Amino acid sequence: MVCDETLRILASELEDYVYAIEDIPIARRLFDLLKLRRMKLSTAESFTAGKVGQAIVNIPGASAVFYEGLNTYDSASKRDRLGVSEFTLKTKGAVSSEVAYEMAAGLIADGKCDLAIATTGIAGPQSDGTEKPVGLCYIAVGTKEQVRVFRYRLSGDRDTITNTAVNLALFLAYREIK
Repeated sequence: MVCDETLRILASELEDYVYAIEDIPIARRLFDLLKLRRMKLSTAESFTAGKVGQAIVNIPGASAVFYEGLNTYDSASKRDRLGVSEFTLKTKGAVSSEVAYEMAAGLIADGKCDLAIATTGIAGPQSDGTEKPVGLCYIAVGTKEQVRVFRYRLSGDRDTITNTAVNLALFLAYREIK
């Protein structure tokens, strides 16, 4: 009982950073919440290469909550498929808060999803020819009411950076609708 009470107090104090007390992957927790709320998720991923969507689709019954996942790696794809403006791409670069915002807003705009996740960043091992560092990433999470963009500077090798970004994206989406 003491252990349970300690966990309850800890979870209550860290409410913004805890998604479960039991051992459950964040993708499963987000899936359950989407299903409960009868919401559909769409993703637009650049540097995470579809791993955010894959984390949800790997769960049996994903079709109940997952609408679509786009891998918009090239700037032209961001422009053509998501409506990211050419001006934004040229002035801010593909790895920017503005592009992440426009990617998520592009998913929401067609009205077929309730929650959007967009990722853009530099996974490495080298930068993209700009002065932006490896590990820089922007994750946008949006609903019809608003789109929020989060900036991170992650470290590690390419896999570590992208896997960390996937978990962050799933957690931020969970936090947005909890």
